[in-house]
Amino acid sequence: MIGKKIRKGIARLLALLLPRWKGKFEELPQKTIIIGAPHTSNFDALLMVIILWSAEREFNFLVKDEVMRIPVLKSVVRWLGGIPVNRRQSTNLTHGVSQIVQNSETFILCVTPKGTRGKREYWKSGFYRIAYENKLPLTFGFIDSNTRTYGTAESFMPTWNIKEDMDRIRDFYDGMLGYNPELSSEPRLRAEDDDAAAEHLLRPIMDDPIS
Repeated sequence: MIGKKIRKGIARLLALLLPRWKGKFEELPQKTIIIGAPHTSNFDALLMVIILWSAEREFNFLVKDEVMRIPVLKSVVRWLGGIPVNRRQSTNLTHGVSQIVQNSETFILCVTPKGTRGKREYWKSGFYRIAYENKLPLTFGFIDSNTRTYGTAESFMPTWNIKEDMDRIRDFYDGMLGYNPELSSEPRLRAEDDDAAAEHLLRPIMDDPIS
């Protein structure tokens, strides 16, 4: 396994290859969910790796379980912090991640709620559900092609009033454009416009372990 110092060295070398971009890092809570936005390119993931490895912080991200069936790729993804999830069972997805959170002293999960590099009307709500189940703060992770900056910014504890929390998220990302500006979309959850979706998002928390 490559240690934190070597990862930091790799991150610095990668940053040197991007002299026109400036990374910014604000200290993270011990446990948090980093929102990755605006997400418009695979380049976004590289920038997040650079900023977190530079800060010597380990992190996790969600990956389709099919990827973990490829032997060599499986080892690489696990080393990078990938958590395999079965996206066909959304309830178990968030509950399974919650069990990892509860069994860890530190936990940083990077999520791109838009779920695609293209335009999308609504973000996926998994990041909010995981935060709700574990009472975790949310951290703003960003990339802004206007200023050519990227990194992490402030963290905040959600109120669990979906509209109020999303208003705060929208305020932060207002005016920011992704690496491919034409693919940027406004942050919005279906639960803001659909009462049934809101009720499902804030449904009672499961306590039983997943078999």
